[in-house]
Formats: sequence, C-alpha cells, structure tokens
Amino acid sequence: MKKRQTTIQTHASAAKRGFGPFTVLKMSTLAPLVALTSLVGALVFSGCGKSEFAGLEALPVEAYLKRPENFLGNTYMLTAQIDAQIKWEEGIGRILAVATQDSSSRVPVFVPEQAGQSLHVGQRYEMRVTIRNGGLIYVEDLRKF
Repeated sequence: MKKRQTTIQTHASAAKRGFGPFTVLKMSTLAPLVALTSLVGALVFSGCGKSEFAGLEALPVEAYLKRPENFLGNTYMLTAQIDAQIKWEEGIGRILAVATQDSSSRVPVFVPEQAGQSLHVGQRYEMRVTIRNGGLIYVEDLRKF
C-alpha cells in the first residue's frame, strides 16, 4: 500500500508542476529509449575513422630488411609515404620507394595497376601488403589518409 501512495504522490507533485500522469509516463518511457538509441549509435559509429586494416600486424620493417625470406606469405599493414616512383609499366603496375612510418628506412613496394591509379610522391597511405617470392612487398589494397 505504501508503494501505491508514493506513486500517487509522485504523480500529484508532477501535476502541480504542470505535468500530467501521461506526460510523466511518456518521459519515463522516453528516457530509456534515448539511452538505448545513444548506445546503438555509439556502437555503430565507433568503427568510423578506424582503418579497415587495423586487425593486421604492422610490418616489422627493420626485421624484414635483415631477413625478408622470414616473412614470405605473410600479410601486414604498412603505413607509409610515397618517396619516389622507381618504375611504371602500363597494364602491370609500379614500383615505389616508400618511407615507412615505423622506421627511418625506405622500402620498395609493388603496386599492381588495379590497386592504385593516381599515386603521387608525398601522399600517405595505409596498405595491406603481402610478402611474396624474392621478398617483394606486394600491395593488395591501399587507402589514402
């Protein structure tokens, strides 16, 4: 009985402030709905701005330069800035020298024609790379940032 009196008192005090029982009911229903919407929005948009290569391990450049054969067949993320275009062949792709973010070294990468059309010196990219035969860093996909 005490709980019912408290509820009646709450509705009565709300009515004094200009809120009817339906307004209080709407507000009490709306608050959890707003909280749920905020939570869903946070979960959906939490992935925004994250790299699609974020799940990949960064290429350990210094170790790669010492023994590239140890990395054959592995896939990594490489964050780098294009330093120079070494060679381009139509229908095949280009070999670029890139300055890596995690090292002071430059490394050559092969970018097939279908992976990147307009690449310019100075641009920065996140790249999904695979180490292929001969230790070649082969760019499978790249995103400018």
